[in-house]
Amino acid sequence: MKFSDLQNINFLRFEAESSIKRLQNEYGIDAPKSVIEQFYIDHSDKFQFQELYGAIDLNSIEWQLVEIPTSKMLNLGRSATHPDFILEVSEDASHYDEIGDSAIDCRENVLENWKQHGTWITPPIFIKGEVLGKPEIDLHLVEGHTRVGCLCGLTNYQVIEVAKVHKVYLGKLKSVN
Repeated sequence: MKFSDLQNINFLRFEAESSIKRLQNEYGIDAPKSVIEQFYIDHSDKFQFQELYGAIDLNSIEWQLVEIPTSKMLNLGRSATHPDFILEVSEDASHYDEIGDSAIDCRENVLENWKQHGTWITPPIFIKGEVLGKPEIDLHLVEGHTRVGCLCGLTNYQVIEVAKVHKVYLGKLKSVN
């Protein structure tokens, strides 16, 4: 099944669990629930996602929850679905002295997690460049631009101490045996 095929499925947007089970059971999708929800369900009907990821064979991707160093996050460059948005969000931290904690997040649980653990609650989603047919790209951010932008801003403007590593879902091509 290709990512483009997802746009033809009628997902129950406010019933994520049933949509996840449907993709797993009816379509044989093998991915972490968070990846299915954040990437496959939430963005299957978005034009830019279809342009970038429509040709990807979802069954060719192996997903892992891994830890990535902060330094790699800071050096993504333009390798993301929405690279300008990462920069825009990161600049929120430059206003911390004026607007306080809302420069990090207005949701109390998210704010507290950043302050206590120096990272996000829900891991963002990355793929290796090989999945896009661009093996020269190490990491490509698919979903989680606000989280990664926040991390970049908090680090660049030294608002809070961030963790040295962060959990992310990483998709790479399955090995051919």
